[in-house]
Amino acid sequence: MRTSSSRRRARWAALAAVVSLGTGGALTAATVAATSAAAAEGCGVEYRVTNSWDGGFQADVTLTNLGEPISGWNLTWQFTAGENVTQAWNAQVTQSGGSTRASDVGWNGSLGTGGSATFGLIATGTAGTPSSFAMNDTLCTGDVGGEPTADPTGDPTGDPSGDPTEPNPPGGGEFYVDTGTQAYEAWQAASGTDRELLEKIALTPQSYWVGSWADADHSRQEVADYTSRAVAAGATPLLTVYAIPGRDCGSHSGGGVEESEYAQWVDTVASGIQGEPWVILEPDALAQLGDCDGQGDRVGFLRYAANSLADAGARVYIDAGHSAWLSAGEAASRLQQVGFDGAVGFALNTSNYRTTADSRAYGEQVSAQLGGRPFVIDTSRNGNGPGSDWCNPGGRALGERPALVDDGTHLDALLWVKLPGESDGECNGGPAAGAWWQEMALELARNAAW
Repeated sequence: MRTSSSRRRARWAALAAVVSLGTGGALTAATVAATSAAAAEGCGVEYRVTNSWDGGFQADVTLTNLGEPISGWNLTWQFTAGENVTQAWNAQVTQSGGSTRASDVGWNGSLGTGGSATFGLIATGTAGTPSSFAMNDTLCTGDVGGEPTADPTGDPTGDPSGDPTEPNPPGGGEFYVDTGTQAYEAWQAASGTDRELLEKIALTPQSYWVGSWADADHSRQEVADYTSRAVAAGATPLLTVYAIPGRDCGSHSGGGVEESEYAQWVDTVASGIQGEPWVILEPDALAQLGDCDGQGDRVGFLRYAANSLADAGARVYIDAGHSAWLSAGEAASRLQQVGFDGAVGFALNTSNYRTTADSRAYGEQVSAQLGGRPFVIDTSRNGNGPGSDWCNPGGRALGERPALVDDGTHLDALLWVKLPGESDGECNGGPAAGAWWQEMALELARNAAW
């Protein structure tokens, strides 16, 4: 299976401590800054409001050490309009009235000269302009900007020349658009035609993959951060859980947690869930059942994971491969072995290229043998159907955009589970699994029918 492990490793390194106390609302953006004029013992602070809604807001704070290396930090500031922090991550935040203190959480406490630490918070009240930032009692001097305001262009980059776009537009944003993806970063950095093409990927809802590239606590923190941001944006999070023992049978995305650790890993990850995410459970795991050693009680693992995630509020779909892998009867038989005590249905075509029409026909055949269980289809890269092989085939295209389906069939939704532009693995000229491959991303977008 082809996953986003390189980006996830980078993200979990920046997500360490989540204190869950509240949630919030809709996308706006503004930036204020305080920058030290004395590098010898100074600090710089960027305070950025990333969401605001009636009665609350979300902000990201980046602290930069401009002085000698330090082994721990406390950042203090003054809220001036009755703001009250209800949730924070990557820092421990305390308040006394408007006086607010954020402290490192150990792993991010050591900052060399020029080193930075970033944390986030959600607060009640109106998003105003904090004052008097100080690190370890050293004032971060400089100018502090004015009141945060919404970007009038509607463009998340703030580029007034861009077309008005919203990561979660009304009527088309049932699922969450994550602005932390490699595609979003590439889109922001691009210009001209490349920017127009990459926008097709960057502003389309896609799944957040969580797996064994992070330990259980970091995985929980990833899930808590991602799902809380989705809830704050008023959208449904989409997660892919990918850590089954014997994962991918040692191929490009081989790995997974140890057999003795899987149940605890799943429980820990599930404890980070906010809201009611849709979850694609263990791509390829059921289709590869018995294909290699080290799988343990794979059916039992899938059953346990589905129940644990469902108990935490998730809507779970067990991955069942694609239309050219197992016969419909075999797929149904394996799904029946796992059962549907926790899962609501099954997922098809994850990270693959089978057409939507083929996948729908196949899904209905499987569903008919399961008493009408619903299913979802990954359409992220199936616009031109399959190529000569499954690993980074050329000439492919983005498929239909994610959408809920209510047409009397058993198809629940079209989803983007695989993140387009992220490599399947080191094959056909691609980089490592999950690494961003701009050439491929542009080709997929250029070939799309929309």
